[in-house]
Amino acid sequence: MQIAPHRRLQRGFSLVELLVALAMLGLLAAIAIPVFMGQRSRGQEAAAKSLVRSAASTVESAYADTRDYAAIDVARLRAIEPGIAFDATENRAQDGQVAFTAAADGYTLSTETAAGTTWAIIRSASGVARTCAPADRCHDGGTPGRW
Repeated sequence: MQIAPHRRLQRGFSLVELLVALAMLGLLAAIAIPVFMGQRSRGQEAAAKSLVRSAASTVESAYADTRDYAAIDVARLRAIEPGIAFDATENRAQDGQVAFTAAADGYTLSTETAAGTTWAIIRSASGVARTCAPADRCHDGGTPGRW
């Protein structure tokens, strides 16, 4: 009786196994990449809103000293909060910039995300309004007073 010759050990994967693995990786990537991109933009939006809220707190601190919104300038705000780049025109959130405009009875603060969404806080004699534009990028449809 003769013993069957030893079969060679198989090395590697078959073509079908490789195709199944690639299909599974493709499916996972198709699910994960859009979710990741959505989280990134939501994070940027939250950072922009937080930046404007912090800027509003800084303006209110300056108002406690001056008791006059019109007397508050960018230099005073920068002295109180050097971590925020207050400016009259520039408002890129990714650079920590907030545009500030003072009025006799209030102020306007705004910043814009890399995606182009502008978040603003407007204080006037009638109260405080929070706005977002364009409305299709806002979670609540751009309703004033809500973020």
